[in-house]
Amino acid sequence: MASDLEQGLAEARENLGEIFARYDEAAVELIRIARLDGHFAGRAEADLEWPAYRPDEDPPIDLPGLERRAALIAEISAGIPPRRERRLSDAYGRYGETRPAYLRSVRRFLQVQRQFVAHGAGDEREFGELYGAVYIEALGREDPLPLDEGEAALVEFKVARAPLAHAAAVVEKLRPAPAADDPRWEAVYEWSIDGERGEAPLRELLTGIAGDVVDFLAAGEHLAIRYNTFSNFIWFGISVWKTVCELELLAARLRGHAPGKWLDSLEEHVRLAQALLLRFLQAHLEDPAQIRPKDYWYGQRYSYLTRDMIDLTRGLVRNAERLRARYAEELPAVGLPPLLDGTSSGKWHEYAHVGPKGEYSRLARARRLLKWVRLFRRTGRVKKRIDRSQRPEGERYTAAWEANLEWARDTLENFGITVSVTIDPDFADVARELDLGPKGRKVVFFPTHQTLLDHPVLYRALESEELLAAMGWSATVPCCLLSRGRLLSQTAVKVKGREFSLIGVSPEETDRLAEEVDGYVVLSRDEGGSPTRRFARVIEDRPGVVYGAGTTSAFDLQVLPMQHALFAHLPQDVVFVPVAFRGIHALWPKCPRGNVNLRPGHVEVHVSPPVPGETTLLPRRRALRTQLEPATLFQAIHIATLLDPGEES
Repeated sequence: MASDLEQGLAEARENLGEIFARYDEAAVELIRIARLDGHFAGRAEADLEWPAYRPDEDPPIDLPGLERRAALIAEISAGIPPRRERRLSDAYGRYGETRPAYLRSVRRFLQVQRQFVAHGAGDEREFGELYGAVYIEALGREDPLPLDEGEAALVEFKVARAPLAHAAAVVEKLRPAPAADDPRWEAVYEWSIDGERGEAPLRELLTGIAGDVVDFLAAGEHLAIRYNTFSNFIWFGISVWKTVCELELLAARLRGHAPGKWLDSLEEHVRLAQALLLRFLQAHLEDPAQIRPKDYWYGQRYSYLTRDMIDLTRGLVRNAERLRARYAEELPAVGLPPLLDGTSSGKWHEYAHVGPKGEYSRLARARRLLKWVRLFRRTGRVKKRIDRSQRPEGERYTAAWEANLEWARDTLENFGITVSVTIDPDFADVARELDLGPKGRKVVFFPTHQTLLDHPVLYRALESEELLAAMGWSATVPCCLLSRGRLLSQTAVKVKGREFSLIGVSPEETDRLAEEVDGYVVLSRDEGGSPTRRFARVIEDRPGVVYGAGTTSAFDLQVLPMQHALFAHLPQDVVFVPVAFRGIHALWPKCPRGNVNLRPGHVEVHVSPPVPGETTLLPRRRALRTQLEPATLFQAIHIATLLDPGEES
């Protein structure tokens, strides 16, 4: 991180005036929003004035101003955790209320679709077009989830949005009314759900189904948006901001006690932390509906940004506390907020029965990591033998899949990680209406992505008896992963100008083997069109796996949004199977950078009911190609199953 840190410090020095101005401007606006959200109850507006920098003066802000800043931010910080719990529990309650009707309507949709095709009324594509027409009508309805004053202010500030706001705005321009004279609308179809039977004209049935889907879509969006706002943005941001304010105050108080050069260095790093906070804010101000986000909010760069914010904040606190303890022990200590030191608790945290179950000594950990490298090398040799064998494509994929399963089993045993698989009780009801066999419906598994241990846990889940029974598979099936290129580049070392990754070949050769031996689709190796489109063709023949978040999480409660552009290239008739890896982040945290502190423990794999894309993906219209709402729903499903909502929920 040294070169990155030096570059960041240089940029902070060069842009100090801009940092001061933008920092003050953002602070004033965020304090206004905090007040609307219920913070500072009973306080006069004059009491909430943010002391601004005076760049032409030395120091640019006096001690009383720093004290006032720290007090304001500390007051907001204290109120965030209970507000977050209430907001999420409220949204989760609505999500839970709409879920049963959604699942029933999915089953009803599939039953009616089968009858439609069997009666010769048309094929599945034509049925989907009829459903899409009423789905667009349902999406364009007035938002059923009113926002309170605080949420409305966050929407106005553009760090949040109203559920269905994007789709509603777009469909107002589309609004193609279903052809009223199409006789198929009046055909009567039957349905049977859990002993209850009914019949109705097609239009009435599809309109009711679309309404239930949109209700669940809106509730899921509300849960995910609140999580993004009150966990990923506000709680994390205020935790870093509070620490930065206290560090800046401590540096000012230490003047005259500690050596000036050390305090100058501390203040410079505080400026860097402020610059990172501004970049973090800018990321959350981006329009989530754009196809290619300009900054960090979707994917790896954003995750690295938040990781660097955590690492920098932790390092600053350590160094500042050394100075305080040595030169002015009587001054108040600066501590890390619970979210940043991993001690936060309450609702919407990890389940108690999963996670670490012990610690390894440094020597024991080093031995296990060395053995893991050997496991990679062994698997690499197997893949190269398969590559040289000239076997038919299907046989290569099967042999490589078996090698991956063996690598996963040995990896989990090596690190002392146990895995259990839990199938959602509603899975079977939806699965009965679908053909999830290897040659049936197109299936894409959609797991959470929090650590590098996700891959061995995924392989273990895909060969488990529980999942095989739920899917109706007699044996594990080789799947196609949509993978980022050069995944092992960070582990690569250079020897005489050549790069070697963990498996003993260059990252580029690793990608080639993944494509040609495993049969995966690697994003960086596609020379002819979109890799996602190629992935869509591959899942015609075998199941797929997509990590929709695109990268691992920087801290345990960071649940990243799905990359919505992905869904624009997947076929409408794909069936998604959301999967959550409970307790996995704490086994190998992403922070600090380069962390190798792996711990033994238990991971529970929770498999949610299948989600047919035909019912839930937005109709194929250019204006709706971002698929923002379905992507946000999948994030909500991950949130609702990954974290513990608490008994009261």
